[in-house]
Amino acid sequence: MKFQRSTLILVGVAFLLGAGVLIAESQRSQPGSPTAQTDTAGPIFTFAESDVATLTIDRGNETLVFELDADGNWQMLEPETALAEPGAVAFLLSRLITDSALQTVTMTADQAADFGFNAPVGIVTVGLNDGTEHELILGGPDFSGSADYAVIDPDPWPPEAGIEYSVLVVTRDVANGINRPFEEWLMPVETPDTEAGEDGAATPGEGETLDSPVDLEEAPPGSAEPAAPETDATPTN
Repeated sequence: MKFQRSTLILVGVAFLLGAGVLIAESQRSQPGSPTAQTDTAGPIFTFAESDVATLTIDRGNETLVFELDADGNWQMLEPETALAEPGAVAFLLSRLITDSALQTVTMTADQAADFGFNAPVGIVTVGLNDGTEHELILGGPDFSGSADYAVIDPDPWPPEAGIEYSVLVVTRDVANGINRPFEEWLMPVETPDTEAGEDGAATPGEGETLDSPVDLEEAPPGSAEPAAPETDATPTN
């Protein structure tokens, strides 16, 4: 019995589809190829900004340490002591507690270098008012180059063999918040106006006086003219 031509075409298409599925599954099982799990809904961390007491950013070549004082102002404690720029701190915290991860993938210990965790961009440690801490380790860029890999509260770390880690794909804003130039973490210092006096009044220039002296010899306007001098009158006979 001869097969119809259309039947042979359908069989060929089915064979090709099956082969494609086998190749895809084989690639997913190879080391170094991240396996996508699910799209992630919700923020990276679930604590509120008002719960944060300390913030530490390890950028490899330097470590920045911040603490919220009793007046609600962020103070830099390391590498120097200074008033911190609140907008810089708020931007990074907002990325952690407002932005959602783009995707979640699975990583094993032998894939850590493929994800950039052998030389992380930064490690952010957030200390809360209740004494607990949360950690985000930012790795390298994903395959698109527009986002980065990150792990949160990994245990244990560095990765150990036999353990699978959930890795988040986060927006590039997280890296921007970590890599902010050092001077932008400090509150700008206002320079005093050297041309103003202590009370804000203008300082007189050379040869000038603030008040003109009153000419004591000049009669004030509207005063009476001085009386004529009296003369002795001699009666005539």
